[in-house]
Amino acid sequence: MRSDRGGFSLEAGFDFPGISRQALEAFGEWRRAGRLGFMQLPFEMEYEAMCLETAKSFDGLVDDVVLDGIGGSALGARCLLSALAGGPDARPGIHVIDSPDPFTVSRIKESCDPARTLLLVITKSGSTAETMSLFLSFHDWLPEDLRDSRIVTVTDPARGDLRRLSTDRGWPSLPVPPSVGGRYSVLSPVGLLPAALAGIDTSALLDGAASSVEDFDSDAPGSLAGRLAACWLSHFVTHPVHVFFVYCDRLYDTALWFSQLWAESLGKTSPDGSGGIGQTPLACRGPADQHSLVQLFMEGPSDKFFTFLEVGGPSEPLPGGFQGYPSIEWLEGRTLGELRSAEASATASALEEKGLPVCRLSIDRSPDAFDMGRLLCTIEIATVLTGLSLGIDPLDQPGVERGKYLTFKQMGRPGWN
Repeated sequence: MRSDRGGFSLEAGFDFPGISRQALEAFGEWRRAGRLGFMQLPFEMEYEAMCLETAKSFDGLVDDVVLDGIGGSALGARCLLSALAGGPDARPGIHVIDSPDPFTVSRIKESCDPARTLLLVITKSGSTAETMSLFLSFHDWLPEDLRDSRIVTVTDPARGDLRRLSTDRGWPSLPVPPSVGGRYSVLSPVGLLPAALAGIDTSALLDGAASSVEDFDSDAPGSLAGRLAACWLSHFVTHPVHVFFVYCDRLYDTALWFSQLWAESLGKTSPDGSGGIGQTPLACRGPADQHSLVQLFMEGPSDKFFTFLEVGGPSEPLPGGFQGYPSIEWLEGRTLGELRSAEASATASALEEKGLPVCRLSIDRSPDAFDMGRLLCTIEIATVLTGLSLGIDPLDQPGVERGKYLTFKQMGRPGWN
């Protein structure tokens, strides 16, 4: 079963029913109620303007950015930076730190000049313990005479200690829209500001996301997002592990972003309260993880569903000159891209021969900002559709709160005994 949508294609080795009318109706109701704020982000140009203006204000002033965030406040930015930033024109160096690891903190401090570094603090609640602990560590590292001019925050527009602190200290601060959850915030200032600082084409990014929304609006069940949701839903219950296999190194962080989105959105107590439901995501990088995990996939438990994300793009022919060495000379004239594509196809086919469900999501070129915007927004829509089809709330995360409470209690935070 195959469908093509403007450079993107979805192919599965099995038939699957379309997304249900009930799920589509629920999606429409949630959207009209303002609960799906991420769907509006591609059309709210004021956020992009704020990000571009803020980024421009630091031109020539900083060489490095320390992005302090965790979960949805870091993974979206990380996936954009990995996929789209880099090369000789990259500016500035952006260091995403999403764990209070003393070694990582020391390494960043040793490699950056504090007088030429911007501290970007991202947390929607304004109170995330890991983020605020890292903020304290880097705050005092910045030169005292420059400190208040080298901090930018992205947080709730009205609530939280970080919002209040930003106002009190006069720090530039951008909002996380209240209707957008952290793991759906990549196209808000949470992801757009780091993208703008790195010189990524944010307009193309938003245009790509808008094309995904418009595709869905024109034909919801037949859209790429609708088809992807139906495909993923078809084996959600029977195959409790979802292997997201990316065959493009710079999209590996996209697989990690997907893992959080899928796990937090869909790992929930069942609607009847009888137990838990969910599908564990596993990010894999091809072909590298063919040499570490495929043995398990082929001969281990048959409990896995596979999404192969493949991309096209140019690749130069390999040189020769090694005649008489059969394991080398046969590669002459082939390309790295050809080998990567052949390995993806062969691995997917081998898994299908074992009776495992495999779908292939392909981009016919090396993805640019437009393609990334479309890909991320499509996956967000598909995730919400999957949750609504299962009768669960794909926007909340009640299971995370208990761990936060116990952390605060163990650390002796006042009022959390």
